[in-house]
Amino acid sequence: MFKIILFVSSGILPFISISLIPTIFYSYRGGESDFANLLISLLLISFIFSYLIRKYVTPSRRLNTIQGYGAVGLSWILLCFYGTIPYVLSNIELKYIDILFETISGFTTTGSSILTNIESINESILIWRSTTQWIGGMGIIVLTITVLPLLGSGGINLFKAESPGPAADRLTPKFKDTAKLLWIVYISLTVLETVLLYFSGLTIFSAFNHSLTTLSTGGFSTLNSSVSDFSLGSKIIINVFMYLAGVSFILILRSIMSKSLIDFYKSSEFKFYTSIVIATAFLFSFKTISISTNFTEGVNNAFFTSLTLITTTGFTNLNYENWNINYRIFILGLMFLGGMAGSTAGGLKTMRVIALLKSVRNEIRKIFYPNAIFKIRMSKSIIPEKMIESVQTFFILYVAIFVLGTFALSFSINYFGNPISFEAVLSAVASAMNNIGPGLGEIGPIRNFAFLDSSSKIILSLLMIVGRLEIFPIAILLYRKTWKS
Repeated sequence: MFKIILFVSSGILPFISISLIPTIFYSYRGGESDFANLLISLLLISFIFSYLIRKYVTPSRRLNTIQGYGAVGLSWILLCFYGTIPYVLSNIELKYIDILFETISGFTTTGSSILTNIESINESILIWRSTTQWIGGMGIIVLTITVLPLLGSGGINLFKAESPGPAADRLTPKFKDTAKLLWIVYISLTVLETVLLYFSGLTIFSAFNHSLTTLSTGGFSTLNSSVSDFSLGSKIIINVFMYLAGVSFILILRSIMSKSLIDFYKSSEFKFYTSIVIATAFLFSFKTISISTNFTEGVNNAFFTSLTLITTTGFTNLNYENWNINYRIFILGLMFLGGMAGSTAGGLKTMRVIALLKSVRNEIRKIFYPNAIFKIRMSKSIIPEKMIESVQTFFILYVAIFVLGTFALSFSINYFGNPISFEAVLSAVASAMNNIGPGLGEIGPIRNFAFLDSSSKIILSLLMIVGRLEIFPIAILLYRKTWKS
């Protein structure tokens, strides 16, 4: 098992190292040549370390499911520690636990921050901060298996373990080719948004950063006010790309390959996702129109608030903490929903929500027709019973972890930190597990997590990883058989 973990990590390292290049560029540009040289050294050491592992540590060519889940779980944890190194090398004035929290929040695309004055941070570190979200968005494991043919058909087990959602799909005979196509779409959308944001009035630095954190549904911003001071045009562009980031990238890729939108029309999940976005925006519009300067801005703010919550992006546009209790309860509920399976969004995922709702409907129908056999369909296809059981198991584990996480955070805050409201505790756990970022109360959209004690930050960090990997890759590490396999 340790050989598998080392081997997978050795495949990850070169690409994480390459992702340091924008940070190195901005370091030289900002006159931080010493920092840039340290990052170059880190890049070279990472390549050498990766080469030595690949040369002397060779696991079996076929990766089974248990090994795939275990490798993903531990590789993500190691990845987060590696991601703290640029912060440490920059001599940023933060405790290591704060650096680790910010890094985990980045790679898990949560967007929770402990930085109290973002605009005082060097551009090079802000680029790295945004890059961690972009890498974590599509998934570092998906990136890795595009160039690890040695894993053979076992590569799909890595994708199943890391890819958000209950099902993994492929569009080409070789999954490696599908993963490459997904990354091409992801990169293309990022470049397109960067160009559009630049022409909407943002600087190239701001446009690039916000594109990285929009497509990844991460929500890190380079400004203390997040995106609230952007022009209406910039916000509309971000709205569009947040919506796309919540759509399954497999579905987008399939539509591009077929040169038709018929797949969107056939997808029950897509129609459900779009309907939820429109419905919540309509409900929010009663509030946003009344507090906006004009009708157009009010409608855009309604869609922005809807999308930033449903897709778990977490950008701050309006301070909904000041809204009445009915809206705040609704917002707390939206934190659990998430985008489509196969998107970069967090949350339960709309596919699971649909499957659970239909399961409940079938159980009610069985009361009236005890001898009848009911099948759950999605997009006119029957969902296998095994998948339904998996969804139900996930939901049970999800609720259990949420309850335990709430208890642990409440205990930690009351005994080691400053007590906060129960609303804030609930939203903090919901925000971490669903990878959203801002919460309610003392951790509302215009505040951050800097005031929390270290133990509370560790609890939330663990919940971020569990939420991003959707429980099973972490849970399986606690299973003794994992280490015997």
